[in-house]
Amino acid sequence: MSQGVITMKAGMVPLTTLTFDSSDIDAIRSVLSQRQAEAPALFRNMPCVLDLTGLEAAMLTLESLVGLCREHGLLPVGVRNVSSDWADQVNMISLADFGKGSSKSNRGTATVEAAASVDTNTPATESAQTQPQAESTSEPVSSEPKVSEQELPQRSVKVHSGNVRSGQQVYTDGDLVVLGMVSAGAEVLATGDVHIYGALRGRALAGVKGDLTAVIACQQFDAELVAVAGQYRLFEDDHPHRGQAVAVQLKDDNLNITSV
Repeated sequence: MSQGVITMKAGMVPLTTLTFDSSDIDAIRSVLSQRQAEAPALFRNMPCVLDLTGLEAAMLTLESLVGLCREHGLLPVGVRNVSSDWADQVNMISLADFGKGSSKSNRGTATVEAAASVDTNTPATESAQTQPQAESTSEPVSSEPKVSEQELPQRSVKVHSGNVRSGQQVYTDGDLVVLGMVSAGAEVLATGDVHIYGALRGRALAGVKGDLTAVIACQQFDAELVAVAGQYRLFEDDHPHRGQAVAVQLKDDNLNITSV
């Protein structure tokens, strides 16, 4: 028998966790549909873990919940915080048990943590990007502002001052600037660019609503995962860019990481 056909290697693979504030299957379906519409690329065969803390076994079955997730492009691979009410169902459909874990209460019916949830406890300031001014000409001044046909749509900017701690998530609809480190186990997401003025040791996702031009930039690269417009890459081993200042962007539909 040949040796080395299979290699088993322990490693920490980051997974998205879904937490729920309601056991109403129709309400959960509604939220998942909304989140899938906002970020379809992220909901394409995305592995996830279901946190059962906020769910009541008397109101829905685990099989129906797993089926609902699969309908929306999610791939549940396991569960956590399994009470005695859920134990038989977990064994029946053969999901991995990830044990106990802290479960933070979130607003809304269901929270898809890696898609579009907003950390309302994160201090941040938001401002709009400055609009380019039209060049002065000899033409009479008009009371209406001039808008260039080549002008790009305006995007808001959210600035997070300080480190993003493990287990914390920061999201914005626009560009995100982090004035600090993104710790291992932390996650930052933006529909536009993500700029990190510090070390990236957790997960960074840019262009989560499908913006192919989005960029991730950081001063020290040691990420668990980076993604642009749904194209993602996991990091477990050493790689040439570790510890360097890098920019991550899509090029020819591939995730390109370059030192800056």
